Amino acid sequence: MSDLFDVDGANLDLGFENLKIAEFPIEQQLRALLQEMWARYEPYADPDFRQGFARDVDGRFWEMYLGCTLLEAGRTLLPVVDRQRECGQPDLCVLEGGRRIWIEAISPDEGAPGPDQIVRPVPINEGGGLAAAPIRQAQLRTSSAFWTKAQKITRYIEQGVIAPEDTRIIAISASRFGVYVAEQPLPLIMTTLFPIGDAYITIDRDTGDVLEEGFHAAPLIQRDRNPIPRTAFLDERFADISGVIWSRVGLGNLSRQVRPITYVHNPLAQVPLPTNWGVWDREFVTVRQGDGWESNDILAPAAAAEAS
Repeated sequence: MSDLFDVDGANLDLGFENLKIAEFPIEQQLRALLQEMWARYEPYADPDFRQGFARDVDGRFWEMYLGCTLLEAGRTLLPVVDRQRECGQPDLCVLEGGRRIWIEAISPDEGAPGPDQIVRPVPINEGGGLAAAPIRQAQLRTSSAFWTKAQKITRYIEQGVIAPEDTRIIAISASRFGVYVAEQPLPLIMTTLFPIGDAYITIDRDTGDVLEEGFHAAPLIQRDRNPIPRTAFLDERFADISGVIWSRVGLGNLSRQVRPITYVHNPLAQVPLPTNWGVWDREFVTVRQGDGWESNDILAPAAAAEAS
């Protein structure tokens, strides 16, 4: 096994340099964890993975984390020796029952400076105060990441890298801004791919009883220029995407209880992934209900039963 941190050169990620030196106990623990993960993942990683990790720790960690998670769940990954070199391939490929499940991973950043950037709040002891959570900005960054990888998957299909019968998944990590994004009542990815707006609740003033609760319809995400639609999974143009993996897991917080791995099925998918695949913590299935659609986390009842 090669050393994940045996990389030198220009433009190294500051986080990588800190982990390489590992001056503090927490850094030493994280470095050891990453080396263990690398020992499992190296046979499936691209030859330039270590160089990429040294310059984008968050992005490459997400890819490796997914790979290790799939291996731990008993899935079989396509080894790097069997991957084609020309034209490239998606980051991960699961081999299952004679078919292939391709996964293209991405970890979006906070965005370019401006009103649509995810801006970190100023601490109160440094003059900061209350500020609204950057939900809209996070939705924009997530939507942009989805669009980027959807176009890439389309090219892979056109080039014949992904076969018509292969499953195609986009994996989006919110680790860079996950601290600002809640998991309840819905993970942010649901309000990015579907026209789901803010949650609301109606209460009887006299009795205090809850009369109604739900979500406002919101087909658009506002931005500094023209708004963009949040209807990707109700749009036939994205039917070649089977679904999206979503998580806020990152090196700063690896708890899947706090930051679960969510899978969102595309109801219009040409090649859907089977439900209850056994890897995710939350799994959203959307079906037609009359003139509309209804989404449910099909793993929620199991989680509630375990808790009781």
